[in-house]
Amino acid sequence: MHQNRGKVSNQAVPENTRKEIVKIIKGKYPDFGPTLAAEKLSELHKIYLSNETIRSIMIGENLWTVKARKFEQFPHVWRARKDCLGEMQQYDGSYHNWFEGRLHNALGEAIILNCLLASIDDATGKITKAKFADNEGTEATFTFWQEYIETLGKPVSIYLDKGSTYKNNPRKNAVNVLELTQFQRACQQVGINLIHAHFPQAKGRIERLFQTLQDRLVKEMRLRNISTIAEANIFLTKIFIPWFNKKFAVVARKKINLHTTMTVKELKILPSIFSTHDYRTVSNDYTVIHGSHLYQVDPKQPALVRIGDRLCVQTRSRGQIFIVKANTELKFTKILERPKKAVAVKTEDGRRFGHKPMINHPWNFNQQKALSLKPVLA
Repeated sequence: MHQNRGKVSNQAVPENTRKEIVKIIKGKYPDFGPTLAAEKLSELHKIYLSNETIRSIMIGENLWTVKARKFEQFPHVWRARKDCLGEMQQYDGSYHNWFEGRLHNALGEAIILNCLLASIDDATGKITKAKFADNEGTEATFTFWQEYIETLGKPVSIYLDKGSTYKNNPRKNAVNVLELTQFQRACQQVGINLIHAHFPQAKGRIERLFQTLQDRLVKEMRLRNISTIAEANIFLTKIFIPWFNKKFAVVARKKINLHTTMTVKELKILPSIFSTHDYRTVSNDYTVIHGSHLYQVDPKQPALVRIGDRLCVQTRSRGQIFIVKANTELKFTKILERPKKAVAVKTEDGRRFGHKPMINHPWNFNQQKALSLKPVLA
């Protein structure tokens, strides 16, 4: 029998260090996993131990539960990554309690669910852009991709789901089967190919990213007490995304960046492309109705405008309205109130007050004739 049997190993963690680790984890990182806890212990507390050592300590103190290994009957077949950076971006939005109740609205009420929009490169696994927004709607998606193209360039394709913002999903026997959504129309104009996944596992890279962010990003913002969307977006851009890409990104098979840099002329028309387009007809009085508002179009324009023409009403960021014909912005004014007709007021005897008929009105003629024929009493 070995002489060291029953003795403490020379490589064992000292008991005082072990107690200190348990105290720190229970006090500051009770819901952290072993890997993230080991990173924070080395980064903030100068305790340098491996992930597996921290895992064994947490298991011994009932701070971590070992998960049973899953054996799949039909193993998943992985799709090969794309070859080049910018060849395909996986994009999606995730609603989650990112701020853990620290974010409040104007009334002081805590906002539970917030939306994080993110895109990840398929070839490298880099987070190319991430941004907190109010929702996953058309306007937020337009702003996200306009900023993306202005900063990084135009990707070849975008891999996303079949949400109503990204794809028209008509019911059976619908008439508008080929109608495009606003985002599909904008990407078609820019020249970006959209690929729609039939199930979430097909775009598993972005789905797995959100699982990681819901664990790591939430805790990183908690440690820094980030409680506003503006602070969170700055933290994402300047600190978290560079750290994440340095730690988790891989090298693409080919050292070619397939992002297309837009020219100055193309960048100028991006706000026009990434906006909501609605088509309206010019009325006889050169007015255009859009929503509940009325707009007076100036007859003298850089482009010829006629009655009955179809004009494009564009709703850009922050609700800005532009009326366009053949890529030319037209001059117009917003009519705040429709002109009201003058209404005659009736008196007690039924006559209209304030209305005097013209001298040649038939009523005046008949009245004068009747007065002339009236007999004069002696």
